[in-house]
Amino acid sequence: MKFAHITDCHIGAWRNPKLRDLNLKAFEEAIMNCIDAAVDFIVISGDFFDANIPQLGPVKKAVELLRLAKSHGIQTYMIYGSHDFAMTNVSMIDILHSTDLFIKPTEYEKDGDVIKLQFFTDPKTRAKITGISGRKMGLDKEIYENLDREGLELEDGFKILLLHKGISELTTDKALVKDCIPISYLPRGFDYYGGGHIHKRMEGNMGESKIVYPGPIFGSTFEDLEQTAKGERRGFYIITFDKKLTGYEFIEIKVAEIISRELRADGMSPSELDRTLTEAISSIDVKDKIILIKLVGSLHGRRSDIDFGKFSANLHARGALIPILNINNLTTIDDTGNLEVRGTTRVEIESSIFKECVSKFKTDPNISLVTKEKMAMLCEDSEMALKLLETFKMEKIENETAGIYDERISTLAKSVLCLTEY
Repeated sequence: MKFAHITDCHIGAWRNPKLRDLNLKAFEEAIMNCIDAAVDFIVISGDFFDANIPQLGPVKKAVELLRLAKSHGIQTYMIYGSHDFAMTNVSMIDILHSTDLFIKPTEYEKDGDVIKLQFFTDPKTRAKITGISGRKMGLDKEIYENLDREGLELEDGFKILLLHKGISELTTDKALVKDCIPISYLPRGFDYYGGGHIHKRMEGNMGESKIVYPGPIFGSTFEDLEQTAKGERRGFYIITFDKKLTGYEFIEIKVAEIISRELRADGMSPSELDRTLTEAISSIDVKDKIILIKLVGSLHGRRSDIDFGKFSANLHARGALIPILNINNLTTIDDTGNLEVRGTTRVEIESSIFKECVSKFKTDPNISLVTKEKMAMLCEDSEMALKLLETFKMEKIENETAGIYDERISTLAKSVLCLTEY
């Protein structure tokens, strides 16, 4: 018997329609591989969509593919990821689950503070599946802390635990550790622990059992694509088992070749950087490839003095599949002003700017006490503030009215702030 483990599809990610289509193509290839391999079922460990209410075009294609798998006798089991989950409104996962398109093995009972996960037994293989969905702001950590581990460990049969959380002992990236739990939080005795959320392929062990993080099938950020260009393989796993796990194999999915270049601009004038960028781009074989150009460092002059658009146009004209010019890490004296900005990724830079601004922030004495408390919370919790920033950046969905958009953003913002009412 065998099953597939897929995670972090982030369907609907990317503003660029070509990247959005490639992301969908990666999921399509994963499903077709599952059908060709005649797996008995598929588990998806969270972040199936990139937003809890995604664009409907990608949703339609994803539904067609899940239905295709089901028509071949392949059942899908799916848990929420932090991107899928909404605290105060219905998500697309809820809507699709109500159609019996897949099974959500995340039911549990509470006995006081103790949480007792319920198993779903796959009718074809008799494998027992349960899972803990991801939550924004680390709200899922409380579930792990209060698990009835003894009851889970005493359950017999071939057992699978799905989780959308990193494991501290497996994660070497210090930036990810804050969103991880120690391995001691996991109940022992499961045959397979299927992880999601961490955008890096990882394998570990708990005794004779296997802990596996496949990583995303394509990626949802510039950093994901950059890591792919540096050699990180994308795909999913097929696991074979009888009464115990007998084997596992990583199935690579490669829908496009990615080439990445990083150029440092330290000490350069705009004209010097223009020449350097021209020379670097001209030396790359770009045809039918995703081209990532990342500019870092401090420019002696204004970024506006460089026509970055002409470089993208040049790459397009030479046959690049998708050119991406990332200038988020290119700073100037004009950009930073009196702020000391640290970091290389967009998230790190935003966090650095936020913390620097917070240190100089003074609360208006005339605002209400509730508002003061929430502002103090944001000042103390940079992750919450950045989540709120991401919420306010969200764009209108096609054909969404202004009223519905305002209500959606307001609801999401209150969810981030843990507010039930104003």
